Formats: sequence, C-alpha cells, structure tokens
Amino acid sequence: MFTKSWWCFLILGWVIMIILACGGSLRYVERDPDLPDFHPRSIGVLPVDAGGYDEARGIVEELVSAALTNKDWFAAVLPAATLKARLQGDQVLQQAVNDYLAKLKTVNYSDPALSMKIGVALNMDAFLVVTVDSWSYAVENKEKVARAGLSMRLIDAQTGKTAWRAGHDVVKEYTFLKPELKDLARNVVETMIGAMPH
Repeated sequence: MFTKSWWCFLILGWVIMIILACGGSLRYVERDPDLPDFHPRSIGVLPVDAGGYDEARGIVEELVSAALTNKDWFAAVLPAATLKARLQGDQVLQQAVNDYLAKLKTVNYSDPALSMKIGVALNMDAFLVVTVDSWSYAVENKEKVARAGLSMRLIDAQTGKTAWRAGHDVVKEYTFLKPELKDLARNVVETMIGAMPH
C-alpha cells in the first residue's frame, strides 16, 4: 500500500518531467546593455531562415507572427506572410532584406544602413530575425525523440543593433505516436516571445 507522502513524491516527479519535456528555460539569452529601454511600438517578422528544414519555414513564420500579435504588446505587427507579399512587389526592398539577412548570416553583421532602410520602408521600429536550428525526429541514447529549436534576434531598425537574442529548443521522447513538430515549435515560440523585451 502506498503512503500519502509517496503519492506526493510521485506527483511532484510527474510535474518536473512535464516541465522538462516542455523545454524549461531558454538555451541562451543575451540583451544589449546599451539598449535597456528599447520598447518598440511596431515590429515585423522577416522571412525565416529555415536552413535545411524547408517544411518548417511557413509553420514557424505563422507561429511567431501569431504569438507577437496575441501578446498585444505592439501597436502594429507585420506578419512574415504580409511582409513577403510586400517584398514581391518591391524589388528594391526585397534586395535590401536579402542583403541584410545575407550579411547577418555569413559574417554576423547587422548592417545599420540596410536595417534603417528596411525599418523606414516598412514603418517598423524593430524586426525579428528567426532561424530554425532543429526540426526532426531522431534516435538519441536508444530513445526516439522529436526536436524543434529556434534562435531569434530582435533588431532595433534605427541602429541595426541586436537588442535581444535567444535560443531555445524542446525535445520530447515518444514510443509509438510521433509528437507533432508544430506543437513543439509552438511551445518554443511562446516561451521565447514571452521572454523577449517589449
């Protein structure tokens, strides 16, 4: 027969496992000490860098845009889908965004001139750069796992400075039914956006 304290211990263990399965704290987080009072009123989501995980791009763009809108922190949120449609009709702006993202990815340089050009053209105080770090099913230590991971950078459009950057991933073990990567990504996005300065 189980004692009352044993049941309490068992329930506490389940709660801890659920928290760990949901991802816990961010993998890393950095904030620019020169921008402690950065509170943008408008924000846009640039096209997501999905790396080799093309199927994740649209899903992540939708999740990030929805999370920012649902927070009700900003006077205006420019979703990735709307921004992409705008870029198709404006070749100069599209080139500026492509050049900005290429410099950021290849040499880790946030070009202030391009950043300002993008911010002015889109009427945004800030934009979010999102990268898909992981999006897969795998076997780790003989256990089947699903993994979704992202990195984000909040850019001050006026200066090109990275006001905040973070990375987070969620890994979930499974036996038979594969967890939906979209559900894991939703958890990642909500955790990250919740920790983002606003």
